[in-house]
Amino acid sequence: MHNKFFLGWVLFLSAFALVANAAEPTSVVQALQKASTDTTEQEFLDVEPHKYNYKDALRRDTPRGALEGFTQATYEQDFETAAKYLDLRYLPDGLSADKGPEYAQKLQAIIDRNMWIDLELISDTPQGVTGDQLPSYRDLFGRVKLQSSEIALYLQRVPGANGSIWKISNATVAKVPQLYGNLGYGPLTEWYIAHLPEGRVFKVNIWEWALIVTYLVVAFCIIIPITWLFKILILRTEYHLKTELAYIVAGPLRFFLAVMAVRTWLSHGTISTAALEAIDTGVLTLISIIWLVWSGMGIIQAGLKQRMLDKGQKQGASLLRPLTNFLRVIFVVLAVLVWLEHLGFNASAIIAGMGIGGIAIALASKQSIENFIGTITLYSAAPIKVGNVCKFGSIKGTVEEIGLRCTQIRTLDRTLIHVPNAKLVEMEIENISEREKIRFKADIRLDYLMTNTEQLKAIIKDIKEMLEAHELVMDSPLRVTFKGFGLHGLQVNIFAYVGTKSLPTYQVASEELHLGIMDIVIKHGSRIIPVAPVALNTSQ
Repeated sequence: MHNKFFLGWVLFLSAFALVANAAEPTSVVQALQKASTDTTEQEFLDVEPHKYNYKDALRRDTPRGALEGFTQATYEQDFETAAKYLDLRYLPDGLSADKGPEYAQKLQAIIDRNMWIDLELISDTPQGVTGDQLPSYRDLFGRVKLQSSEIALYLQRVPGANGSIWKISNATVAKVPQLYGNLGYGPLTEWYIAHLPEGRVFKVNIWEWALIVTYLVVAFCIIIPITWLFKILILRTEYHLKTELAYIVAGPLRFFLAVMAVRTWLSHGTISTAALEAIDTGVLTLISIIWLVWSGMGIIQAGLKQRMLDKGQKQGASLLRPLTNFLRVIFVVLAVLVWLEHLGFNASAIIAGMGIGGIAIALASKQSIENFIGTITLYSAAPIKVGNVCKFGSIKGTVEEIGLRCTQIRTLDRTLIHVPNAKLVEMEIENISEREKIRFKADIRLDYLMTNTEQLKAIIKDIKEMLEAHELVMDSPLRVTFKGFGLHGLQVNIFAYVGTKSLPTYQVASEELHLGIMDIVIKHGSRIIPVAPVALNTSQ
């Protein structure tokens, strides 16, 4: 139980690393980070070659250059530089150009949380976009929804030191405080931003990771007591699978509920689009669902197995384990394909590629495929069943399990032999447990010197009556006959069946019959001689 719970936590912790590594850039800032290498503060103005040869030191010659520079500066937490991309002239009362870095930080928060900007759609010419029914000095770079209306965000061409340059318009800057109050970060997020160091881990802000971890801790603090209470209640019931059910409640179900709670909080929380997209890869959700369904299949298998065993259907019960494992594998494959579709991959192309690769895999796993086909043969033809005592060539023992690859046989010496199913189906199998009765056969030889005709007839008659009187000896066939004159004595054949499948019961009955035969022979004054005559000690 503890090992399984530990495995669940390992999956949980591993998922965070996978989320961080698998997350693709989904915001403007991340797109810029992906397109550029790590640069020094001096180099950030020259990240990559552009079609337009910028003359302005901050690349504000074109709308795209200005917006790209702004997002790059805010990504590097350089809000003093970011403020230089804002038109801080002619701001309304209550706003000050001295608060430019604050406005830049809030504007980037609004963009991160509420919109997606494709820089390829932004004009990279000094003239901007023409024919968009806007003044020639103004370009639209996005819209944000505020209640029932949409607020347009503009870039604007303004005078610069060496000609005109593009900046985020003062009309847009004037709306930043109002927009941030409705669309920006909440008090809790602002507290994290103010008290945690700046920086990013796997392209997500440190404060965002801290907020996500906080959500997880709170979720587990709420869900653990609830699931623990249900676990205690389950363990106090008389349900025969209460241990397995309690494990599901305290393990995969607890993890699944925590993940769902965190996803719900994040979708309604104040966190950037970049972090939301990183979490929305669905890795945690995928792991939690697979773990929960995997464990659920296990408890269904255990319930069905117990029911079949109660009905005496041992063969069907033994088939449940490989069948459940097969269904588990199919479910995991389908779940992963659905997840890949969610990430934007073409699952059909993946399946086609798997088909081509499947040929190579099939050639490499020829023996495994043969064993699997052998398993199907064993279950369909059913020459053996779990619990049968059988003889497989020189191997004799009890069948303990018929797996997907091999069959386990417990020998009389209590050793465990694993026989591949592909080999087993080709062997001669003697199923000892399938016999409905056990043969009793005894050949005795009577001494010529001590046995006459009358004694022989009496011995045959009494042995036959003894067999007929025994409760386990079947009435037919039953024969006691004088076979003839042998080399060493008068040969009498005794043949009958003991009506039992149990070897210990047969051995007890066989002992009684052999002792009875000896008593009858002695009673009539004869004696049984061995095949090789031995000298009698006449002195005794």
